[in-house]
Amino acid sequence: MKIGIDLGGSHIGVGLINGGEILDIKEKIYTPEEKQDIKSNIFRIIDELIKELLKSNNLKIEEIELIGMASPGIISNGIIKKAGNLGIKNLDMKTKLQELYPSVNIKIRNDGKCAALAEKEYGAMKEYDDCLFLNIGTGIGGAVFLGGKLLEPKKSSAFELGHMVIEKDGIECTCGKRGCFERYCSIKALKARVTKTLGIDNPNISGQYLREVLLKNHPEETKKDIEEYLEYLKIGICNLIDIFEPEVICFGGSFSYYEGYPLYEQLLRKINMIGSTFDDDKPKVVTAKLKNNAGILGATL
Repeated sequence: MKIGIDLGGSHIGVGLINGGEILDIKEKIYTPEEKQDIKSNIFRIIDELIKELLKSNNLKIEEIELIGMASPGIISNGIIKKAGNLGIKNLDMKTKLQELYPSVNIKIRNDGKCAALAEKEYGAMKEYDDCLFLNIGTGIGGAVFLGGKLLEPKKSSAFELGHMVIEKDGIECTCGKRGCFERYCSIKALKARVTKTLGIDNPNISGQYLREVLLKNHPEETKKDIEEYLEYLKIGICNLIDIFEPEVICFGGSFSYYEGYPLYEQLLRKINMIGSTFDDDKPKVVTAKLKNNAGILGATL
């Protein structure tokens, strides 16, 4: 048995894994107070969720062979060097978790890479060799496979696709730069634009409510927001297509739930326009088969 942890910008999910199958998941959405001081609360929340998971499945921690964590940001040797959406710098996650669970092997990896590995092994990218995975949610992460192999440098997790600059002197990002892809094209950014236009002062609106109520029932009011959001998203995606020439692009994270909605179809039309990329032979575009569970599963691979 293995345990996968998905450390997100808005929640933590913990799953029990056996042979590539998720048997059970426990989740916790951060309160505003917890989010403000996440470094002080993160290990307490993880420990509570793991204890709950073990109890509900009649297991002891000694029966767990691996705890794998998918974390946003730059990861090096088990240390979260920088995770902008969580305000974390130089947090030795592996050592802290090893102190809590001394009998278990602990591994930490970038969340975009974890989700990509799961989709490559079990999901939508299984049949392809050259793949671009974009995890679009609270932020934007991702991974690249060439010749079936995940690209990984020695220094750190790298391939911070969300921090490619798409707007010179643009809006400041949580990473400290300006004009980042993530700052304009995450679901968090889309939600902020739409709620501001509609005069809604509620930061806790769910992704489902955004899709199925706000964007569905207010198409005229949000038309300009959607058009600008998609134009920036197209620019970022087409830049990445030109750099990596993938056979397939896979959208993960919250954006994977937009398949079948007008916003998703509009994006596909923009990407497939003649002249949007250097090579007019476009890659196939798919959504993640494993949806938001990809990070938890991929953390244990």
